[in-house]
Parts: sequence; C-alpha cells; structure tokens
Amino acid sequence: MTWTFLVRCAGAAASLGYGLLLADLLAPAAMGEFTIAVSVAVIAATVSKFGLDAYLMRRAADRPQSARRLTVRCLCAAGLAGALAWAACVWVGSGVRPGAGLAFGVLLLGIPFLAMSYVLTGLLKAGDLPAAAVFLETGGWQSAMCVGAILMLLVGSDSLLLAALCFAAGSALVFIGFLFAAGHLVFGGASFAPRARPVSGGGLREVVALAGLNAGNVFMRWSDTLWLAWWLDAGEVAVYVVCTRLAGGVAFVDQAVNAVAAPRFARHHQRGEARALRAELRRACALSGAWGVVGAAAVALLAPLILDWLGPPYAHAAELAQLAAVAMAARVTLVPVVHLAIMAGRAFDHFRAVALALALQQAAFLLLIPEFGAWVALFGFALAPMLAYLATWALLRRQGEFGWMTP
Repeated sequence: MTWTFLVRCAGAAASLGYGLLLADLLAPAAMGEFTIAVSVAVIAATVSKFGLDAYLMRRAADRPQSARRLTVRCLCAAGLAGALAWAACVWVGSGVRPGAGLAFGVLLLGIPFLAMSYVLTGLLKAGDLPAAAVFLETGGWQSAMCVGAILMLLVGSDSLLLAALCFAAGSALVFIGFLFAAGHLVFGGASFAPRARPVSGGGLREVVALAGLNAGNVFMRWSDTLWLAWWLDAGEVAVYVVCTRLAGGVAFVDQAVNAVAAPRFARHHQRGEARALRAELRRACALSGAWGVVGAAAVALLAPLILDWLGPPYAHAAELAQLAAVAMAARVTLVPVVHLAIMAGRAFDHFRAVALALALQQAAFLLLIPEFGAWVALFGFALAPMLAYLATWALLRRQGEFGWMTP
C-alpha cells in the first residue's frame, strides 16, 4: 500500500512537472497543439484497450496456467486496435484540423503502446504488483515526458516535433521496460495472488462496468481540451490546460484516499460492519475535504507566481487557476463515495452515474463553450465528476441493501 501511494504521488508530480516545463519551453500555440494531441492519444488508447485489462486481471488470477496465452492475446488485440486508432485519428485530424501535421502524427504513435500498457496493468494487478500497475496507469508516460522535457530544456530546444517524439518514444520505452519486468509472471512460473482479484467477485457485468468506468472517467477528464480546441485557438487552449494542471494538484489527496480508505471500505463491507463503514465514509470525506481546502489555498497562493514565471499569456490567468483549485477542492471531498461503491461491488451503479454525468457534461460543452469559452470547460472539468459522485451516492442509498445505507 505504501509503495502504491508513493507511486501515485510521483505520477501526479510528473504530470504537473512536464506540463510546466513544456509551457516554459514551447510557444503557447505549440503547447496548445501538444495538449490537444495528448488528449486524443489518451482517449484513443483507453478506448483501444476495450476492458481487456479488467478481463486479464480476473482470468489470470482465476486461471494462472493460462496467463501466458491470455496476456499475449490481449496485448496483440490492444496493439492492433491502437494501431487502427492511430490511423483513424491521423485521418480525422487532418480533416478537422488542417494544421495538424507531422508532430501530431508522431505523437499519436504512442497510442498502441499506451493501450498495451493499460492492458498490462491487469496482469500486474493479478500478480500482486499494484505499485507497478499504478505507475503504468497514472505515471508512466508522464514520467517519460517529464524526462523528455528536461532533456529539451538542457539542449535548449523548443521544437513541437521533438516534444511529440519524446511522448511517443517515452510511451514505447515505458511499455517495453515493464513488459520485461513483468515477464517472470507469465514465463517464470510465478504464482498469482488471489487477493488481487476484484473485490466484487468478478462477473462479466462487473468487468464491463469497470471497463466502462475507466473509459468514461478518462473521457470526462480529457474531452474538455478537445471541445476547446474546436472553438478556441491553440494558445488559449494551452492557458486553460496549464491552469487545470495546477488545480489538478489538489486531487493529490485522492491518491491517499484510494490507498488508505478503499481497503478499509472493503474490509468493513465484507464483515457486514455497517456502523463502522458509515463512520469510515464520513471520516474519509472529511479528511479529503480538509486536505482539499489546504491544496486549494496552496494553489491560490502559488498560481500567480508560477504563471508570472511562465510569462504571457499565462501571467493573466491566475483567476482561472484559482477558481479551478476551489472547484477541485469541492470535488475531492466526495471522492470516497467512488471507492466505496467499487469496494462494495457496486461499480455498475457508479458506471450509470458516470454515464449520466458524462452526457450532461458533453451537452453543456456543446451548447455553452462557444459562448463562454474556458469558464464552461472549467466547471465541466471539476463539477461533472461531482455530479457523478452525488448520483452514485443516491443510487446506493436508494437500494438500501447494505446496512450502512440506513440510519
């Protein structure tokens, strides 16, 4: 648990670090084009894995003798889907954004490697290597990109093409490295830990729900950039992305909740300890909210200094970053509800809530971004997940089949 928590923290730091370094290196328009392409790559890779990570995690834990065959098949399927997604994205991108050129296509070469990395996390979780899985999910390409940005800084390059190459090459190297590191699980005869199986017991409905949740959450997180790119110029998109990157640091507390509170939720639920589970949920929400306020205050104080250091056009966007931080503080207060639903085997209920929130978010983006720009995207970025959390809570409360849902 400790290693998992530390890896999540490192991934969050790498994500913030590479964003600030590139914002300092690249021109605002180039930074905007880079963030748009990254959003496309992450969404396409998540769709390309098609829930194979959850499938591999459950099947490898249930049938260790078939882990090698399943791993090869799932990686091949995700790699092929990723390659097709790369071709489709380049083709569509050339029509939608005529300015998208070589750098866009090079960066998107990372899609198949990201998709296979995401699938590989299922094997690592089944093999009781959660820290390695978390790194691939939330810190792999970010850390590689951070290293690439540092190298660009050392050589004094501000090339968008070089940044795109760093993303693609970094994604490939991280996947290849972890593929070799995980080799002993399927080729070395290592046993798979039963406790790595999904808490719910792993029916097809639950696996599909977890896969849908992953895709829905990623699209909810990254689609704001794509909508802004449709109506705003790349420089304005870059300003928005840098501000939300700063505010995203407030979500650091989510890593702590996931690492500490989620196992306690599972334990209390399995034992039928209704009162203890309710108390744990209240405590986790209170702690998340308190740390969210501290994080928002830190961002509010540091944002003007960091944005001034980056210079125009970022220097005049401090209010956007501060408001984003406040919204994120409210969001993380409700995050424990998500972990509770998943640990109690109610991922499908959360999936329904995410689907509703995602539909409303996309409708708001479509109707309001042309009029209000980044401010609407900002509220969709932070408040749409809050709506999903509240809807999840309402669904769980309505079912009332767990003791902790009644007074």
